[in-house]
Amino acid sequence: MNIKESVFRLMEKADLTSLEMFYNRKKDRLILLGRKEWDDSVPWERYMDEFSHEDILTDDYRATGSMSLLDIFDELGLSDYLKRIKQLLIEGRHHGIEFYYNTRKNIRVMYCKHLNTLGIRNRSHAIRSGGIRRHEPEEPEIDVIIDGLNLARAMAYKNAIADLPYGGCKTVVQCEKVNLDDLETIGFLGYVISRTRTFTGPDMGFQPEMADIIRDRYTKAITGGTRSSMGPTGGPTAYGEYLAIKEACEFVYGDRDISKRKVAVQGLGAVGYPLAGYLLKEGARLVVTDIDPSNVKRLQKKWGSDLVEYVEPEDIYSADVDILSPSATGGIITGERISQLKCRIILGPANNQLRATSREGEIALSKKLADAGILFVVDWAHNTAGVIAGWAEWVWQENATIDRIRPKIESVCRDNLREILKRSRDTGKTPTEVAYENVEGLIYRES
Repeated sequence: MNIKESVFRLMEKADLTSLEMFYNRKKDRLILLGRKEWDDSVPWERYMDEFSHEDILTDDYRATGSMSLLDIFDELGLSDYLKRIKQLLIEGRHHGIEFYYNTRKNIRVMYCKHLNTLGIRNRSHAIRSGGIRRHEPEEPEIDVIIDGLNLARAMAYKNAIADLPYGGCKTVVQCEKVNLDDLETIGFLGYVISRTRTFTGPDMGFQPEMADIIRDRYTKAITGGTRSSMGPTGGPTAYGEYLAIKEACEFVYGDRDISKRKVAVQGLGAVGYPLAGYLLKEGARLVVTDIDPSNVKRLQKKWGSDLVEYVEPEDIYSADVDILSPSATGGIITGERISQLKCRIILGPANNQLRATSREGEIALSKKLADAGILFVVDWAHNTAGVIAGWAEWVWQENATIDRIRPKIESVCRDNLREILKRSRDTGKTPTEVAYENVEGLIYRES
């Protein structure tokens, strides 16, 4: 593996299959534990038929502690890289990261863990919840870690604001695109899901059909497939975001009539496309962009190019619209980009829209947006409907339905957002500050 800055480089040298990093905040210590728990010859496609996630799958099991691992990081010239990871854990107030390495298939898994406060007494196997996302193998590992940690932190807040009894996490995987007949890869991912005591759902880079296979063959701790009772979570997420946008319009413009508004939808994927449908049904005009032209053409064919205008990806930020609805990747709002924006509202389902790695960084950017006359509410405060759908399927299985969770979606994405905006107006604080204040007592009460 020709990657200079990588934890997996150390794991390869030390012949480790898993490595845990735990940050002890009270003692300001990073504690490391490396293990060799399986051989390269393990038939991962036979997971749960021939072995479980509790088995040791090698005759050469060994564990390596912090001091030895720190020496190897130093030997490889990775001490500064490890310090950078530690700093990210400190900034986001994270619990740690678990690394899992399938060398035969070059699958590199990073399970990013925010605090487990809400999950450790919930009487469930899963103590955290958060999606599983794929990154390309050649992406810089530090960028993948930052993405995973940011998403894990946001999931902790999503679960808290939706009153769900789980800590936050995100499983990020660097591997080639997974074919649905590649049961070795899918079985290994099922094993990791069981190991990490999470329930998850397919996020960017993984097909919903993969969740069906994992649930049928390997573990029930994955939701959101095509054959699940709830179906993919993109639809519920879009519905919740549609409700949130109407509340934002009431706050800024004095009414919820979307037919008066022009909305820029950035991304027409699993959430952006159904969100565009909700907006168009109410008479909104759209400016859209997507890296897949077929999604744009499909929307224009259904609604007409007079209602759906396409722009190049970089032009979406300067589009003359009322609302910008980020519905794709995160990290798009930077201090430098704010001057390009012509909208009065930024509200969309994309995760981690602000390019920041901490609460403080997000609040600083939200204040810059407010100074520019733009209403912004941190995304985890309103893009929670997909999380609610995943939770319902995890708890109720085949008895989960959209109708059963609709009142909860409306309570969190509409009514709770209305209260956040009202308190923002009453206190003079940004909605992002208010949202954080509302839930931090739950997440950090034991940290």
